[in-house]
Amino acid sequence: MSKTRVLPFNIALMEAIKDMVFMVNVTDRSALKYEFFNRAVFERTHLAQQDIGKTFQETHAPAAAGILNGHYEKVLETEGEIIFEDTYVSPAGEHYYSETTLTPLFDETGMCSHVIGVVKDTTGERLAKMASEEAWERLKESRSRYRSLYENNADAIFSLDLKGRILAGNSTVEQLTSYPMNDLIGTDFSKYIPQKDCELLSMYIQLALSGTSNDFRTIFIGNSRQSIGILVHFAPIEVKNEIVGVYATLKDMRELDKVSSQYLESENRFRIIAENAHDVIVLMDHEGETIYVSPSSKRVYGLEPEEYLERPPFYNVYPEDIPQVRKAFSLAIQEAQTYILEARLQHKTRGWIWTEVQGIPIFDEQHQFVHMLTITQDITLHKERETQLQYDAYHDSLTGLPNRRFLKESILEKINHSSNKEDILTVFLLDIDHFKAINDQLGHDVGDAVIEEFGKRLLQSTGDGDVAARLGGDEFILLLPGIKTADQAEKMAQKIQVTMAQSWENQDVSLKVSASMGIALTPLAGADVSTILKNADIAMYESKEAGRGTYRIRML
Repeated sequence: MSKTRVLPFNIALMEAIKDMVFMVNVTDRSALKYEFFNRAVFERTHLAQQDIGKTFQETHAPAAAGILNGHYEKVLETEGEIIFEDTYVSPAGEHYYSETTLTPLFDETGMCSHVIGVVKDTTGERLAKMASEEAWERLKESRSRYRSLYENNADAIFSLDLKGRILAGNSTVEQLTSYPMNDLIGTDFSKYIPQKDCELLSMYIQLALSGTSNDFRTIFIGNSRQSIGILVHFAPIEVKNEIVGVYATLKDMRELDKVSSQYLESENRFRIIAENAHDVIVLMDHEGETIYVSPSSKRVYGLEPEEYLERPPFYNVYPEDIPQVRKAFSLAIQEAQTYILEARLQHKTRGWIWTEVQGIPIFDEQHQFVHMLTITQDITLHKERETQLQYDAYHDSLTGLPNRRFLKESILEKINHSSNKEDILTVFLLDIDHFKAINDQLGHDVGDAVIEEFGKRLLQSTGDGDVAARLGGDEFILLLPGIKTADQAEKMAQKIQVTMAQSWENQDVSLKVSASMGIALTPLAGADVSTILKNADIAMYESKEAGRGTYRIRML
């Protein structure tokens, strides 16, 4: 990490914040020029220090320069803030989604001299939204699976019909609006939006009904005429490829709106950056005592800033993570270095959440330490996605059993850790008899149910250290390291036969399900995964040749 420069507080914040910050000089409107980039711009785009002072045409392809000029011209024409969504590709080839806020700055004569652009990375939110939309699609097949996601969403979600009338909403709707849900149902959504925004509201609803999702910044007029700043996302409701309504997801923007007032007196530029930042900003002294915490602590930690300020240093850090946090804090001060680490922090009601913490030591002109500025981002969703992807990579989606990849790695691990030349690995390869007939005659739903039940019964037959996996289709496999002889293998096969012979009932249909088993006892010395599976496959073929519903044992 590079040495931290002696910087004013607001410049240090701009350098450290994860959002990209651009300052564009618009004094000469015929040639808009970059005047400042923060560090995030250099890390995520092709722009470099030498591009400061250059125009859009000098730093971007013609098409991109034209789009940028259009956005900035709109700010100059309206002399007001605009927000738009975009996508871009980093120098490393990574695709990002973003939300850009352009805000004009005026000099003492009232002329617009600069425009500040804050580009917020919305990739995580967009991916989470995509995942949410997939969950909504699955709702049509299983409402119970979606109920938790819908009801416990931190944002208020309305279901609107084709005319924009409210059909339903989740529990957050009542928390945000203070209206009882029954009072809202059947009323027009536009009733709660300022009259001046109703035309835009109608346009965005129509776009959603045509299949296009959009975001809309406005005010929701809550109970007792309370004005609530919101960001509304409109998305179509599709059932059997037909759009039947609109989902309106309302994000409470009041916290971000308040951030600006906290810093208006000290720095206008800081206000613009802070009101667009979702991360928790904390100032600490050399002992770790909190001097300031941003209002976003309520969203990330469940604590009001006043509550947070009353707590001792590092109170909310997971005990096992405290040593690395304290060490990073101390080294950052001693070596004047920025640190970045992942740590588990405590939420007031949700328990432990995963966060990424960036700490920047701030020094005065005499190079004396003044404050530690930390910016904390909630990465729990990212961690959960990593865990889920890891699980999905090694497990079958229908039965939940380990899959072929898991199985092969398990066999390879046993081969590599075998220290005894006489070690034997017993493998059972099982194939459901006449499974195609079940699918053809009773349908795939019954077939899937048979696969699930077969996996459960197979798992019941195993013990500690055994592995039951699904290879695909109606093929299953068992790794039984504790079985070393043909007699033991035969007893296990008979046990499985008894389990499978028990009654099978599905959708008022009584089934008879049996399996052909190929059993191979293979010495691990000199063996490989392919050989072990091939031996079981040969035994399986012999079992089927013998008339199915039986087993054959192959010993090498």
